[in-house]
Amino acid sequence: MIKQLRWKFIWVALLSILITLVILIASINIINYKKVINSADQLLEILKDNDGDFPNMGLDEFQASNGFSKETPFESRYFSVNMDDDGYVLTTNTKQVEAIGLSRVLEYAEIVYNCSNSKGFLSNYRYIKYQDHNTTVMIFLDCHKSLNNFEYFLRSSIAISLLGFMIVAILIVFVSNRVLKPVIDSYEKQKEFITNAGHELKTPLATISADLAVLEMDGIQNEWTDDINNQTKRLTHLTNDLIFLAKMEEQNKQQSIEFPISDVIEETASSFESRALMENKKYTLDIEPNCTYTGDSKSIEQLLSILLDNALKYSPENGEISLSFHKKNKGYQLIVYNSADYVNRETINHLFDRFYRQDTSHNSQTGGYGIGLSIAQAIVHAHKGKIVATTKDEKSLEITVIL
Repeated sequence: MIKQLRWKFIWVALLSILITLVILIASINIINYKKVINSADQLLEILKDNDGDFPNMGLDEFQASNGFSKETPFESRYFSVNMDDDGYVLTTNTKQVEAIGLSRVLEYAEIVYNCSNSKGFLSNYRYIKYQDHNTTVMIFLDCHKSLNNFEYFLRSSIAISLLGFMIVAILIVFVSNRVLKPVIDSYEKQKEFITNAGHELKTPLATISADLAVLEMDGIQNEWTDDINNQTKRLTHLTNDLIFLAKMEEQNKQQSIEFPISDVIEETASSFESRALMENKKYTLDIEPNCTYTGDSKSIEQLLSILLDNALKYSPENGEISLSFHKKNKGYQLIVYNSADYVNRETINHLFDRFYRQDTSHNSQTGGYGIGLSIAQAIVHAHKGKIVATTKDEKSLEITVIL
């Protein structure tokens, strides 16, 4: 459990960092890209307002009125094409561009002319298209340098972030034990306390049972001695369960041998038939024969006993209980179903928590302490399996085990 908690902490921490980095990188680069577009659109608007060229004014005046550098008119590469309503080229202005030939200029103009967008990118050129009387004017601004800078920054930010993420991941793996040390110490003390307390309780419980047996042999037997006997048995059972659960979590391994799991399931399940018959409950079994499994047969038997006891205990009068066991993919699927008066869908995930019971009144009539399903989960996890509880209509409970 400690190992699972450690890796859960590591994955949660790494996932949080990764999500944060993705959001930051995406936000910064989106802002950067929008800046490239806005800057290009502002220049295109200046060219549009001046018939496809920069205004004829002093450099200081240009910088003051537009907010661009004095070098902007000399650094900018652009061309324009005018076309009539029939798509024929009227004029072209390519004096400020050398990197593109006339044929490519006309090709780009035709593409943009037939395009419905008034602004956009075509290759590395940002364009604007507008009507001037009966003429369609298209101005193209070379954004090659700006786009290259954007792509370089994008790749660099991703590379640096990945490198930083790997460094942080290594640090988190190394310091996770130190971070979780208070939790680990607390958990170990809890397990030690449960084990020690359980063993300490065994002696007085055995003494009480022995003394009670002597009293009964002396002829002293009444409702009070019967009640003491019943409660002593319940407390002994609870103590044994707690010690068993603590040992399982401590070892987290089972003695694995190959055994006929179909026979074990059928024998264990058949022992509950008489109880179901006495309680007037419908009890059905569907077990695939001749299946073998490598694990601890005693633990699997205990797992079945817990699930079937839970199903019978919490099903209503004239209720329905069913067990199915079949091969699935490379493993086995065990499903125990029982009808119920009410199963809260919102709290069903807590069924495997220690001492949790859906009956919040903790009615002793059912005889449980809410620890049985915790033991079932520990057995399944020790066999590297999975156990889940579901309800379809809040009137039934289905526990599925994958081995």
